[in-house]
Formats: sequence, C-alpha cells, structure tokens
Amino acid sequence: MRNARPLSVRLASALPVLMMLVCACGALPSPEEQKTRIQRDEIRLHALTSTAFLETWGPPTYQHHELTQFFRVENGNYVPRFLVPLGEAPPGWDSSFVSGEANFLGYADRGELLGFLEDRLVYREQMPSERIHAIGKLWEREAQFKTRLEKEPLSSP
Repeated sequence: MRNARPLSVRLASALPVLMMLVCACGALPSPEEQKTRIQRDEIRLHALTSTAFLETWGPPTYQHHELTQFFRVENGNYVPRFLVPLGEAPPGWDSSFVSGEANFLGYADRGELLGFLEDRLVYREQMPSERIHAIGKLWEREAQFKTRLEKEPLSSP
C-alpha cells in the first residue's frame, strides 16, 4: 500500500519545509542595506520596510493604519481599494486581491504615497503633493468618526 499515511499527515510533515523555502526566498535585506537602497532610489516592492523609510526619510506628512483591500497588478504593485473608483479596476489588474492590516506613509514634500502589508512595501505611487494632502485630510476626517473598537486592535487571549 503506497502512501499509507493520511494526506493530512503527509502535508503537515511537509509544512515546515515549505515554510522554510518561502522564508528563504522572501528574506529582507538588512536594515542598513534597506536604507542604502532607499537613499539610492532603488526602491523595490516587497523588499523594504516602513522602518527603513522612517529612518531614511524621516516622519511622513501623513501616516495611516487600517484594514485594507488591495488590487494586485501585473508589475507586482498592490493598489489600495480606496484609490480606485467604485466599480472600476486599476490598469494591469491580474484579477486577484490581497487584504490585511496596512500602514500608509504619505510624504507630501517628496510626492510619495507608500503602502505596507506585514511591514513590507507593496504599494508605491508618485503623485502631486496636493493629492497626498487630500488623501491625508480624508484619513484625518475618517479618524474623527471611528469608534474605540475601530481604533484599538483586538488583543489575543
């Protein structure tokens, strides 16, 4: 009888190996290397953290944190749902979505809006400072109407 172990046992035993491969392929550069890449404007998606930007560029004009749905597009960028008109999709959308707790940094002086999922850069767009200010003002207005439950993350038991 070939493969006598149940499928769930075989998959469970392969899980650590799969996780190791995923982690090895997606390893981040060191914090110093990340800062060097940002200074050289070698900004690559999925390879930089928000901390590296904060330590290199300083505090952003606007910072925002929320549960966000992203459209994944062909070039690897993830476009936040709130930037796409209702009923439309961004150019190059590959028909998949990613969602999670996202952190956004808006640098109006640089004309950069950055989005992070699991503290990895997944969204970068250069835009006029007026647009970044408009987005930041929208975030500030929305924050005024959030309940305590929406503002505080749930703690695990």
